[in-house]
Amino acid sequence: MSFYEELLTLGQHLHEHERLALYKFLLKTKGNTYKSDALELLNSGELRNAIANGEIFYSLKGNLVCYSARKSGSTAYQEDLRQVKLSHISKLRINKLIKFFAQTEVDVIWNYPLQGRNPQEEGSYCILSYPYFDLRYFSNGRGRIVGLVNKMKTNDKEILTKLHTL
Repeated sequence: MSFYEELLTLGQHLHEHERLALYKFLLKTKGNTYKSDALELLNSGELRNAIANGEIFYSLKGNLVCYSARKSGSTAYQEDLRQVKLSHISKLRINKLIKFFAQTEVDVIWNYPLQGRNPQEEGSYCILSYPYFDLRYFSNGRGRIVGLVNKMKTNDKEILTKLHTL
């Protein structure tokens, strides 16, 4: 089993640094898929996707994109879990959506992992206050400048190397 496949099973047992590395890994490896998904969402206003043991529904209303998620096989979605306002500039909209998709998939893996050896407790859906693409994530809400400095100090090279080794 690859390290990536193992992370898909950890769910609530994923450490914060593993989730951040997973986000970066998804951005890099699924960037082209995310770009085509972004174009589809911008054209149709809706998009459905799945990862691990979860299903994702994206909706676009004006310049606001949000996602809802549910466990595979469930009928009820957790509604509007995260929202992001998009720019009016096409390139910036697509780039923001690409980052949003990676963040969403990490959230879903965290909450709806594949069956594995670690038992998962049933509970509410968890997300971070600030997504990884917001510099305030790296400063715990203390500002973007502090976040930029802290982001530059992050070292997830070891985890990313393990993720890229298949």
